[in-house]
Amino acid sequence: MRAAVGGRVTAPGTVLVTGATSGIGLAAAGQLAAAGWTVLVHGRTPERAALACAQLAGNDLAGNESTGNGPAGNGPAGELVPVHADLSALAEVRRLADSIGTTVALVNNAGVFTPSAIAEQRRVSADGHELTWAVNYLAPFALTTALAGRLGAVVNVTSGMHVRAEPHWADPDLVEGWDRVRAYGQSKLALTAFSAELGARWPAVPVTAVNPGYVDTPLVRAAFGGPAGDVSVGAAHVVAPLLGGSPVGGYVELGVRAVPHPLVEDSEGRARLWALTERLLAARPV
Repeated sequence: MRAAVGGRVTAPGTVLVTGATSGIGLAAAGQLAAAGWTVLVHGRTPERAALACAQLAGNDLAGNESTGNGPAGNGPAGELVPVHADLSALAEVRRLADSIGTTVALVNNAGVFTPSAIAEQRRVSADGHELTWAVNYLAPFALTTALAGRLGAVVNVTSGMHVRAEPHWADPDLVEGWDRVRAYGQSKLALTAFSAELGARWPAVPVTAVNPGYVDTPLVRAAFGGPAGDVSVGAAHVVAPLLGGSPVGGYVELGVRAVPHPLVEDSEGRARLWALTERLLAARPV
C-alpha cells in the first residue's frame, strides 16, 4: 500500500483483517475488496479462511449471487487471500506476523465475548491467559508490534463498553472476580488505550480505535440475543478510516470523534499498560 498522507491512506493496497470469517470482519473484508484492496482474510483455521474467501468471491454482503466484478455489493474488485492463525495462542500470532512480507494496513477486528450458554465459565488460553484478554487485547498488541515497519495504517475495533470498564493492574487475567462483562470491558479498554499509545509512539502510522456500534453479529447473538443493527453499517464504520470516510486517529464512535475512557488520554497510564503488556508477553514469549 502507499504511504499515508495527511493521516489518510492514499490508495488501496494490502490489508489484513482479523476475524474475517463472520460478522463485522467478513463484511469489512468484502467492502475493502470491493474498493480494490487486496484483503488478507484471516480465520482461525485454513478451512474457515478459505470458506470466507469463497463466500466473498461468490456472494454480495447480503448473501445474494454476485457477478464477481462490480462495485460494493457485487463481488470484490480486489484479491482475496486466506490466512489463518488461532489468535488465542501467542505462537500462532507470531507465525501470522512472520508470514506478512509486505506493507499492510491492519484491522484488528477478531474478538470474543463469553456466550450466554457458558456465561459463568472463565476460559483460559493455551498460554494461560484469560481468553477474552488473550484474544481481544494481547493478540492485537502482539500482532501489531510484531509488524513494526510493515504497517501503513491500523484500525482497532473497540466497543463503547470500554468507557465503563476499569483496568485490573494486579490481576489483568481476572483470576479473582471474573465475569464476562468485566473481562470484555477491560479488554476493549486496553485495546483503546493501546491505540492511543501506539499513535503517540508511531506518529507516521495512522492508528484509529473504532466503535462500530451494536450490530448483528454471531458474537452479539450468542452473548445478548437481538435485536441489533445492520452489520454492514458497523463494518462501514470500521473501514472508513482507510477509505477516507471518517476521522483518522484517536477514538471514533459511529463515524465521529468521541470522548474515551480517561485512561486513553492519560499518557502515564498508557505507558504503564504498555509495560505491563510487554511483561505478560515476555513471560510467555510469542
